[in-house]
Amino acid sequence: MRTIQGKAPAGARSLHIATKHGGIAQNKWQLLRAIEEIREPLGLKGTSISLLRAMISFLRVDQVDAARDDGHICFASNASLAKRVHVSIQTVERHIAKLVSLGLLTRKSSGNGKRWARRDRRGNIVLATGLSLLPLAERYPEFVRMAQDYQDQKIELGRLRDMCSAALTTLKAHLLPEEWEETLVSKARSLLRRQPDKMALTDLLAEITVEISKLTSAEPIDLRGTAPEIEGHKETSKTQYVEEKSSNDIEVKQDDMERAYPRLCAELKLAKNQKECQRLMDDIAGYLSLGNTWFAIKNFGPALSFMILGYLLERTETISNHRSYAFKLSQDLSNKSLDWRTLLKRPKSN
Repeated sequence: MRTIQGKAPAGARSLHIATKHGGIAQNKWQLLRAIEEIREPLGLKGTSISLLRAMISFLRVDQVDAARDDGHICFASNASLAKRVHVSIQTVERHIAKLVSLGLLTRKSSGNGKRWARRDRRGNIVLATGLSLLPLAERYPEFVRMAQDYQDQKIELGRLRDMCSAALTTLKAHLLPEEWEETLVSKARSLLRRQPDKMALTDLLAEITVEISKLTSAEPIDLRGTAPEIEGHKETSKTQYVEEKSSNDIEVKQDDMERAYPRLCAELKLAKNQKECQRLMDDIAGYLSLGNTWFAIKNFGPALSFMILGYLLERTETISNHRSYAFKLSQDLSNKSLDWRTLLKRPKSN
């Protein structure tokens, strides 16, 4: 019975293979890429990565293999490593110490502290001392998880930055240009030019939200997740009362959605789940060039964000600037000068 590997095209190799001793040998370059992906959270400089690459290049096999010394031990001298990396010997020693402290390397030293290799009559290495790269293979699953977590953190930071930018745009719309330098606008722009952490961005978003609420004389708009309240058009009659409803509580019948937004419903018809549906909506928002405004719109909740996107898509031929149009819609909804039910009206046919 042929295996899947047996059907692979010539030259194709798995990233890891089983050794004759039952262990797993990882592809050395795959291990290096894993470390490169988590360089920042590990606090590694480019020189450390270059040094690690040089050590890996001295291994004469493609797999980091615990079963043989020449499969995981780099016995090149510091002088040889320094020459390959184009740095001083002192720099090599310093970065080796860093890699060892992080548990990426282990020292397998001889009695005199030298690195060497013993070979048999055929030239094969049978015993060696030096720097072992085995921890890279042993900790590979950990490195993969770290890379995934780091990527998730970067995505979250990017989302927060976009939300801050969108909120800042809203704040600036309520101020005169000459007032920008004297308010939170200046602080926000200065912070966003740097690389703030999650806490700094969260605090900035909260400050901008509070400032917007002061300027609009409305309840604070929680751009971090809680949707603003929506109400119908305010009437002059004191006897008429319109019940306020959170945008997260808005319920619209499926028939009404399909009648008002046939284009969007058609685009999302093949979505298998809510996650895929949201991804498709993000793609459509990108097609309409909504930019940061879309991140602010999504904070209205799934129902209202669907309605806004569907409203835009139905009128796409008549809208010259979708981002500005979407921004105005979200502002009117936030300021309660627009009833969300208005979005369910079909555009007039020409």
